[in-house]
Amino acid sequence: MSIRSIVVVPFLLTTLALVGCASSSPEPTYYLLRGAQEEGAGQVDAVIRVGLGRVIVAPYLMSSNGVVVETAPGQVRPARSHQWAEPIDSGIRWFLRAEIARALGDEVGGGLVDIQDWDYTIDVYIGRLHGNVEGKALIESAYVVRPRVDRSELREYYFSRSHALPREGYAALVEAQQVLLTGLADAIADDLRKAMQPPAPMAADSSEVDQGY
Repeated sequence: MSIRSIVVVPFLLTTLALVGCASSSPEPTYYLLRGAQEEGAGQVDAVIRVGLGRVIVAPYLMSSNGVVVETAPGQVRPARSHQWAEPIDSGIRWFLRAEIARALGDEVGGGLVDIQDWDYTIDVYIGRLHGNVEGKALIESAYVVRPRVDRSELREYYFSRSHALPREGYAALVEAQQVLLTGLADAIADDLRKAMQPPAPMAADSSEVDQGY
């Protein structure tokens, strides 16, 4: 499914320049990134073992609030009329925290408790999150799972995926990006489960087993 219709081509830019003030720009559409949410209120009584630490987003995504499309290899264009409702790093933090908690089945901290109290801290770097003219959303990310006790067990992971847009338009691009971010949260939760598993007991040395004679 092509999203060429959402990319401003040079011909259209020239036309808009000629029109000048004769036409008014449409009101922007703002998109909010939020993950799964359970209704309720009250104190969180459970001990929070996992927390979301740093979420670092590539500078090209932070330079504008516009939803970004790659118009040619190595060339990107943020939309003027389709923008994120808040800085994209804040939106991604909210989204990942909720989706990791959903996938993990446990509370995930996000700055409400001292980071030193978490057994595991997740740091995330988003290197790419945009659409392209072939009708796909793309994500490229790395994340680190940092145990509080044994720093030698620190592990770094890589996540890169694409997802076809279900239809044309920026709203469909945002939906596809949410699918990709949900996939990232699922991958983080899977790796957290592995990290949180107790070590397997060591097999007894056959030379130390009592042979009964």
